[in-house]
Amino acid sequence: MSQISVYLNPHASKSLHHFQAEEIKKYFFRQDIIFYSPNTQEELLSRISEDRKKGVECVFSIGGDGTANLIAQNLIGSKTKLLVLAGGTANDFATELGTNSNIKKLANIYHAKTTKEVDILKVNDRYLITNGGIGIGQNVASEINSLRKENSMFKSLLKGLGKNTYTLVLIKNILMKKFELQEVYISSPDYPLLEKRVKTGLLLINNQPMLAGKYPVAPETRNDDGKFNVTIFLHDNKISFAKSAMSFLQGKYPENDPNIISFETNELNMTSIDDKELKFFGDGEIFAPSKELNISLIPKGLNVFTDDREFNLCSSHSLDIIPRIQ
Repeated sequence: MSQISVYLNPHASKSLHHFQAEEIKKYFFRQDIIFYSPNTQEELLSRISEDRKKGVECVFSIGGDGTANLIAQNLIGSKTKLLVLAGGTANDFATELGTNSNIKKLANIYHAKTTKEVDILKVNDRYLITNGGIGIGQNVASEINSLRKENSMFKSLLKGLGKNTYTLVLIKNILMKKFELQEVYISSPDYPLLEKRVKTGLLLINNQPMLAGKYPVAPETRNDDGKFNVTIFLHDNKISFAKSAMSFLQGKYPENDPNIISFETNELNMTSIDDKELKFFGDGEIFAPSKELNISLIPKGLNVFTDDREFNLCSSHSLDIIPRIQ
């Protein structure tokens, strides 16, 4: 019998919590399961820390990328495995791992023991799982998070639009707000330009190919190869940036855009030249502002369950034989 801690999104309704808990009990009835719904980040981090100390075998994250990010902060380098159940807006991490909100499918993945160790990024003193950056992407994430907390109608809109929310808010920012450039000094052993001072409206740090579930910002990037991707947008005006952004919004990578610099590395330093603090977003959350960002990679830092289709073809488990209480 394995010990499992299940963390439910505290902002979800009690009826949804009840449904999720009952479904999990049906497919994981042979396991020792404890359900938590922390009311604050501090409570969540404290409980995850206790799970790690006790050697809990597996933690289930039911929520979005922000919830998975918070849980991962205390699981890096531990033996505790993370299973992500998609329950947020973008669900980038769950999409990359091939997990979703289908409890039956997740039970198959769990019982088949299909796990992998993924690379994790460290941005100053905080960990990053999927994608992040500075510039207009931070503005989009910040606006969505603020509206989610303050506007009940927007919460309902989020449920209906899902990942398309990011598309709409990005378009709104491009059309209605001033196109601002941040001047930074870039230092990395793999940086391809001689000029290290750049002005950018968007700089992305990518640990997987897709952003917001649908934008192919780094098509060749993997989260298990010991590298992360850096994409710098050097467009100096709104019109040229908008043309590039439209390619991404259509699911295409603008291969021939001379104003996009992309490279793989395992170490990057960004320093603000104009003394403005760099506002960084990552995994849908806003990190602490800083005039300097040190980004490094922790190889195979997090153990996760994943939908490994090749493994499943050889596995003796199938969705039809997963035990379930009727």
